Amino acid sequence: GPSYATRLWCVWELFVLFAFAPEQAARRTLYMPLHPEIDTLGQLRCFNVLDAHCYDPNEEKRLLEVIKGVGVGEFNKRIRLWSMHMQR
Repeated sequence: GPSYATRLWCVWELFVLFAFAPEQAARRTLYMPLHPEIDTLGQLRCFNVLDAHCYDPNEEKRLLEVIKGVGVGEFNKRIRLWSMHMQR
């Protein structure tokens, strides 16, 4: 939906999907926008984890702690790279 790129759990799932075998996952992933008028890949190209949130603030806090283990910058970079790859 329109808020996909700002839902921390959704973006976390993308990160996990591509974390261990990014090239294989990319080859097997098909991006199909449900709302063609919304540029979700464009939103993800300039993704910032600090702008993404969870409905439950406790879950958000826990997810951010895990993400900080990878590094906020690295997390953002991987999401942005994935979105650029999927646009090809």
